[in-house]
Amino acid sequence: MKRLFVAIHLQATDTTFALLNQLKSKLHAEQINWVRTENMHLTLKFLGETSEQKIPYITEQLFKTAQKKQSFHLQFDRTGIFGSRYDPRVIWLGMNYAPDKLIQLANKVLDSMDQIGFLRDRQNFVPHLTLGRVKRLTDKNHFQSVIQAIPQQTYLEADVKQFILFESILRKEGPIYREIQRFDLRKDV
Repeated sequence: MKRLFVAIHLQATDTTFALLNQLKSKLHAEQINWVRTENMHLTLKFLGETSEQKIPYITEQLFKTAQKKQSFHLQFDRTGIFGSRYDPRVIWLGMNYAPDKLIQLANKVLDSMDQIGFLRDRQNFVPHLTLGRVKRLTDKNHFQSVIQAIPQQTYLEADVKQFILFESILRKEGPIYREIQRFDLRKDV
């Protein structure tokens, strides 16, 4: 069994590093698991524990999906939290505007995986990059003031030309993501 997910890998920029370092510094007293920048990705579909025998069917569907979809540009210019103000779970980097081509790709990936037994989640697709997972807060007011003070500006831009099937190997010091296969999108016309 392998723990699999389909995602767009994104390369952190100097601006992304600066944001993360600022958050780590201001929230150093809190228990937050920060994402390593080399692991930064936008998840299209989490498949979970999967039999290795299913991988050829997964890759076949993802290859067909990639052939039908075009490359596109992403701009991450918004931050926020998942969970409530009083019980935040995730600090994320997102977009004010998610391009149609991203939404279409995500829906096609979800549909193609649904066809081979990986059912769609009930939640809507919310494109984001996880920056940190909140484990415990000692000062919720301070946390909220830090989050609310984050300037809403562009922290990462990328031309997306492919997506990847990853294996997630869970380790005590944090997950390792191993690439299983890349799927190139059609060139933007």
